[in-house]
Amino acid sequence: MNPSCYEAPPPPVTVAVTRTGGIAGLRREWRAEPPEDEASTWHSMIERCPWDDRTAADAAPGADRFLWRIRARCADEPEHEAELAEDEVVGAWRDLVDAVRNWARLSTEKPSPPRTLE
Repeated sequence: MNPSCYEAPPPPVTVAVTRTGGIAGLRREWRAEPPEDEASTWHSMIERCPWDDRTAADAAPGADRFLWRIRARCADEPEHEAELAEDEVVGAWRDLVDAVRNWARLSTEKPSPPRTLE
């Protein structure tokens, strides 16, 4: 038997956001792998970002500032990647970063047990 036939297919959309720097120099990472029924919404958010207008050399964070690395893949399309200084995370970039952070937060929250009335 081929073990790969038992592996789950890759998610239709994957977005990873990494934030480094700041005063403590901490690294934070968030990841979103939304289900297929949400893929078109995420694909639209990804396409609104100006990926082709960015180069790693453009992102000069400065002292004690955050540097954001954003990677996105939609199905079989090539991966997008950008590095942004803190003040560049605006508009479509901010929308995408906030969506990934929110998705990651919601996917790790555990539902509360049902409350009983006494």
